[in-house]
Amino acid sequence: MSICFSKMKKMIACFFLLFGHTLLSVVSVMAKDLPQGHFLRRRDVNSQYLLENTCNNKRLDLVFIIDSSRSVRPYDFEKVKEFILTILQFLDISPDATRVGLIQYGSTVKHEFSLKTFRRKQDIERAVKRMMHLATGTMTGLAIQYAVNIAFSESEGARPLKQNVPRIIMIVTDGRPQDPVTEIATKARNSGILIFAIGVGRVDMNTLKSIGSEPHEEHVFLVANFSQIETLTSAFQTKLCGKVFIYSLNAYVKVKHRKKICIIIKFF
Repeated sequence: MSICFSKMKKMIACFFLLFGHTLLSVVSVMAKDLPQGHFLRRRDVNSQYLLENTCNNKRLDLVFIIDSSRSVRPYDFEKVKEFILTILQFLDISPDATRVGLIQYGSTVKHEFSLKTFRRKQDIERAVKRMMHLATGTMTGLAIQYAVNIAFSESEGARPLKQNVPRIIMIVTDGRPQDPVTEIATKARNSGILIFAIGVGRVDMNTLKSIGSEPHEEHVFLVANFSQIETLTSAFQTKLCGKVFIYSLNAYVKVKHRKKICIIIKFF
C-alpha cells in the first residue's frame, strides 16, 4: 500500500512539474507579445498578406500629410509612422507606378520628401522612420495649401494632369485646425486631388468632412485613438488596389462658357 502511495506521489509531482513548465512557456510567449512584441508579430502577418496583395503597376501620386502638433504625443506619433509603413507594404513604388511624398505640419509645414525624391520603397521606409516630431501648432489649412501649390507640382515629381494619374492626399489629424481649412480643401479637391481625411480622438466630424472628398462615407474616417489607425489598413488597400477605384479628373468642356467639371470614374 505504501509503495503504491509513493508511486502516486511521484506521478502527481511529475504532473505538476510538467504543468508548471508548460504554463511558464505560455506566459513567456505572451510576454513577448506585450506591448511591442504584439505589434511586431501581428505586423509580420499583416506584411505577408499585404505583400501578396500589392497594387501591381497602380499609377498613383500619393502625398501623406501628417499632423505633428504638440497634442500628438511621441508614442502616438510613432503609431502614425507605423501606419504609413504598413500602407507602403502594398504599394508598388516606382517612378512609373506609385510615387509617394510626405508632409508633416505643426505651426509650419515641413516637406519631408517629394514625389520625385525616392525611387525605391526601402528608401521611403527609412525616411519615414527618421521623421522627427515637430510638436507645435495645428495649421492644417497651410499644409493642404502647400500640397496643392508645391507637393503636387510637376517640378516636385507630380505627373502632368493629361496623364490622368490620380492625385491623392491622405491626411491624419487629431485636432481642430488653427487656420481656415474649408476653402483651401475645396480648392484642392476642385483641382483634381482626392482627399482621404483620417481623424483621431475628439476631432470635429464636420471639420473632417470639410477636408475629405465626397462621398464622405468612403473618404472620411474617425478612430478613437492612434492605436486604432492600423485597423484602417485593409480599407485603404481595397480603395487603392481593389477592383473599384474612384478618383477625380479635371476636364474642360465648351458650352457657352468654359466650365470645370469633376468626372467620377469607376474601374471594374
